Order: sequence, then C-alpha cells, then structure tokens
Amino acid sequence: MASSHDKNGRPIVVVTGMGVITSLGAGKADNWARLTAGESGIHRITRFANDGLKTTIAGSVDFIPVEPFCSTDLGERMATMVAEEAIAESGIGRKGDFPGPLFLAVAPVEIEWPHRDVLAAASGANDTVGYDDLLRASASGRFHAIHERCLFGSVAEHLADQFGTKGSPISVSTACASGASAIQLGVEAIRRGEADAALCIGTDGSVNPEALIRFSLLSALSTAPAADSVCPTIDLFDEIGIDFARSPNTEATPRYSILSFSGVPVPCGLM
Repeated sequence: MASSHDKNGRPIVVVTGMGVITSLGAGKADNWARLTAGESGIHRITRFANDGLKTTIAGSVDFIPVEPFCSTDLGERMATMVAEEAIAESGIGRKGDFPGPLFLAVAPVEIEWPHRDVLAAASGANDTVGYDDLLRASASGRFHAIHERCLFGSVAEHLADQFGTKGSPISVSTACASGASAIQLGVEAIRRGEADAALCIGTDGSVNPEALIRFSLLSALSTAPAADSVCPTIDLFDEIGIDFARSPNTEATPRYSILSFSGVPVPCGLM
C-alpha cells in the first residue's frame, strides 16, 4: 500500500472534488465543453451602464439572477453552487455536515450603489443628498440587513452554516492570489494535523461600476471591443491589459490517508 505521507513525514493532500462557475456556464462539464469548442466568456457588459468608459467588456456571470444586484450576494450564490458540486463529487461527509474547516477567498466587501440608493431614499432629504443625510439614515436602525451583508466575514459565515463546516470559517482577500491562498490554507491545516479535510472556495462577483473604474484608473484593463463567441488568438504586442472576469471555484481537499480507507475515488483535473 502506498504511503500516506510524503518524504518529509507530512500527510499527502489530494483534491477529491471540484466545482466551477464562469461566464461560460455552471459546472465542470459545461465549462469544459465550451472551452474545448473555443468559446469565449468575454462579452459586453450589460449589468450596468458603461457609456463613456474605455472598458466595456468583462467575463461577468449574468445567468444567475440577483435582484437588486449586489456583488457580494452574487459571490455567495456562486460559492454555494460550486461547493455543492465539489462536495457531491468528493463524497465526503453528509449534507450540512462537512468534516473540516472552510477557507474562503472573497473580494473586498463594501457598500455598493444599490445600498446607497436605499439609504438616500430613506434620508428624507428634499434637495441634494449628502454624507450627513446618509449617516442619519444609517443610524436609524432600519438597515441592519445592509450592515450584515457588508461585513467581510458574512459570506463565509452563511456558507459555514449551510454546509456545516467545522471551526471558525476563514475569509481571505489577497487580490489575484486569493483563491490560491485559500487552497494553501486548507493544505497547511491538513499537513499540521488540524483537519482531515478542508473546503476551499474562491468566489468573486465584483464586476460592478466601482471595481471597473478603479482597475481602469490603474490602466490595467483591456480596452478592446466586445469579443465574439469564438475565443480569439491573442497578440501580446497588440493587446494591452486584462479582461475583467470574476468566477468562483471550489475544492474539497482531504488527507490521502482518509481516502485510502474510505474508498473515495481521486480524480485528476485542471484548475
């Protein structure tokens, strides 16, 4: 029987389940079929008005309804869907009882324009709405739901309750490395012997006006016109900037020693 530890005596960690949502679709099968067909997930932004902006394309996930739109709500919804896919494939635990901690990579959470609109409407201001008006409305106690939604750990707390993960859920936001950071935290927890399995999720639904403008100010986004349905060949000398795309992925990651006794298959995959 193969050893359950590496040459340094650490438990071998493997991925037993994965889930994915991108602008191409939901689930590994759908995404792989579209990718191998050469389809592009980059399209013109329709989520909000972008007249006058240099960047008008993104890899936004528009087939999951969230009304009124809130990027954190969308991120949580996508995280739920990919976690369900990953856990089902892994065969670990029971529904609502995942036997390990949750490590969640999430975008910065903040008040968005729909929230400001609600506060402005409730401020009672007869003329131009200023910060004093918004603060007065906020202090009324009527908007606890917005406060709770805009807490950095709110998505992780909801996911932990739904999937029954163990211990305090950990949220991490380290820019483009966030997803990798969540996976690394899960791997380290297993190697230290603190957990036998970990649920590692990266989710981000923040294709919104604030994020688009901030990245544009850094000259970090592509200003190419809307792409067609076929993924184009990229000329690095002609194409400057990145396409703004946000999507979640999930891994259910247990120790090799647990797998060897439970009969759970270990699939291979691309991330």
